Amino acid sequence: MTAEAVRARPDRSDPLIVPNSQHHVGLSIRGELTVLFSDGESLSCADVQGLSAVRSSQEITTLPDGRPRIVVTRLMTHFHSNETGLLIQQNPSRPNVGTLTGLKPGGAEALLPADVEFQQYLILSLRGRLYVNLDPLVMTATAITTFPPVGTTFLSQTPTTFYDVEDLDGGIGAQTAGTAKPRLALASATQCGSHVTHEIDMPDR
Repeated sequence: MTAEAVRARPDRSDPLIVPNSQHHVGLSIRGELTVLFSDGESLSCADVQGLSAVRSSQEITTLPDGRPRIVVTRLMTHFHSNETGLLIQQNPSRPNVGTLTGLKPGGAEALLPADVEFQQYLILSLRGRLYVNLDPLVMTATAITTFPPVGTTFLSQTPTTFYDVEDLDGGIGAQTAGTAKPRLALASATQCGSHVTHEIDMPDR
C-alpha cells in the first residue's frame, strides 16, 4: 500500500509564479473599515471576511528605468460583515485592474519584491440599498514579497464616495453622477491589511 503523493504548494515568494497565473484565496481584513453616511452617521465594520481572486498577465513591460511591470486583473471581490450586514462585491460593469512593478531592474525574476496598485469599482449592499463608486478606490501596497499580494497592508489615500444606484442614470453601469449626490463614503480607520484564511486554488503554472 503506497501513500498518496501530496502536491507541494507553490512558493508565493518566487517571482516566476507571477506571470500568467490565477489565484483564489479566502481572506479576513485586519483593521477597521468605516462607512460614513452623508447625514453624519458612521458605521464601523471590524469583522470583514470573504474571497478574492486575481489573474496576472503573461506580458511583462519594461519601464524606462528598467523595472518590470505586469498588469493584474481582479476577477472577484466578495467581502461581508455579519455584524453590520455590509456586503462588498466587485462591480462587473467596470474594469478592476492594477499593476505590479518590480523594485529592481530586470525581467520576470525581478517582479518581486514589488509595489502594487489596484483600482477597484465596487457595489456596497447595506440596509437594503445598493451603492457604487464612480471614481476608483485606489489601494496601494509597497515592497510586497509574495504573490498574490495578500497578508500585507494596503492603503487608500482618501475615503471613496459612493452613490445610491437608484439615483444614477445607468444604474451600476453609470459612468458619471449627473445630478446625483454622494450618499456615503468608505474609509479605513486603520491601516487595513489582509490575512489569508485559506487558499482555495493555487494552480500549477
